[in-house]
Amino acid sequence: MPANLSAMLRSMLKAKQTASAMELRLLQEVARTLPTMRANGSSKASGMTRRRSLKCPRCDRRFAMPVHLGRHLSATHGRKKKKAA
Repeated sequence: MPANLSAMLRSMLKAKQTASAMELRLLQEVARTLPTMRANGSSKASGMTRRRSLKCPRCDRRFAMPVHLGRHLSATHGRKKKKAA
């Protein structure tokens, strides 16, 4: 097999894997934001839910609880937690 053909095949395979990973992340994000349906037809989100009102100052993610925002900041953006007084 010519070298340029094998390089082209490797490049196409890598592009397909990258696209698949991006599609998976998109589907996971969509699934996370949609309410889940229960067996009786009611949605999980119809009960007591919190709106995602806390926005990350460094990206577009939103969180319902300050603890989750803090965990996101420290894990994703490298910010340290505040010390308790």
